[in-house]
Amino acid sequence: MKKVFGAVLRYLKQTDRTLLLFSVFAALYGLVLVYSATLYLSTGGGMTRTAFTQIVAIVIGFVSMIVLSKIDYHTIASWWKVLAVISILLFIATIIWGTGPADSSDKSWIIKFGISVQPAEYIKVAFIVTFAKHFDMVKDDISSPKNVLLLGVHAAIPIGFILLSKDIGMMLVFVVIFVCMLFASNVKMRYFAGGAIALLISAPFIWSKVFGKTQQNRILALFDPTNPNNAKDMFQQNQGIAALSSGEIWGYGLFHGPKTQSPYSSALTERQNDMIFAVAGEELGLVGCIAIILILTVILVRFIVVASHSKDGMGSMICIGAFSMFSLQIIVNIGMCLRILPVVGLTLPFFSSGGSSAVSSFLAIGLVLSVYMHRKDLMFAGQGSD
Repeated sequence: MKKVFGAVLRYLKQTDRTLLLFSVFAALYGLVLVYSATLYLSTGGGMTRTAFTQIVAIVIGFVSMIVLSKIDYHTIASWWKVLAVISILLFIATIIWGTGPADSSDKSWIIKFGISVQPAEYIKVAFIVTFAKHFDMVKDDISSPKNVLLLGVHAAIPIGFILLSKDIGMMLVFVVIFVCMLFASNVKMRYFAGGAIALLISAPFIWSKVFGKTQQNRILALFDPTNPNNAKDMFQQNQGIAALSSGEIWGYGLFHGPKTQSPYSSALTERQNDMIFAVAGEELGLVGCIAIILILTVILVRFIVVASHSKDGMGSMICIGAFSMFSLQIIVNIGMCLRILPVVGLTLPFFSSGGSSAVSSFLAIGLVLSVYMHRKDLMFAGQGSD
């Protein structure tokens, strides 16, 4: 027992305790909200399958985070070829066997033996590693047209696969990770200007061919959310904003939100995932919402702090990748609940239900902790080898 206790103490001395602690806070706070959001489905107040799955995912994710943080991120990056092949195989499997909501063309989940997995959640973490490794291999000539083109192709492969599965929300995550990591790599600004021009030119094609009818309607409905003609497209968000505003400062109390606990059609839909922030607003009020924002803000700040303390570019790039991944999901998910952004099915890290989301969030934290824990012993021969 003393050896175990000693090992725990040594680990806590070596790791970023603030990032570790707030990640656990976020996961536990999220678990409470998920339990409350699914309580109406239980019999006699018992735990639902969704809440139990969340517990299992948190445990698996936490253990994976600890294990990953102990491995030098250079060693992790040296497996980039394996990660790339596994990612492509998972994308192919998703296209072949993927499924999704009945009212959506999104086919992002694989369900086998009663277990639902969203492969893209894990692939985005692998993408951060492979892209950071790619950057490390070309960093001395990062702005050459050849290298910028190859970095673009690197990102285009997963983005293309995700387009085939019709997951617009996840596509945005990969795009933002790519752009932020590329920007952090000090690529010449002329490439970003060229990319912006290309985006403007292709905007009509993206709108008509990439966005489905549902996504188009949701975006257009945001400009007039209370119009009866938009009632169907805005129902989920109108319910969310109503729940948020009704909670006022302190909320109705945990497990007592009228829309959260209602089993009827007028209740808060997708309350355990897309609208989990609205659950906090209704039951715990403004105070509960501010607590979520503060916890996630601390995590984001630690990403930047660890990036600034990294002794090499690869470590910084990994942290920037994790920062961009978390930032976009936080902004979009909360924006959906506040009715200022369309619903695109992105989870709020650590808070929304979903085993794949919880585990991938912990994996991203594990990568950043690896950068932190190995910041003092980076200058070994061969660290830039394949």
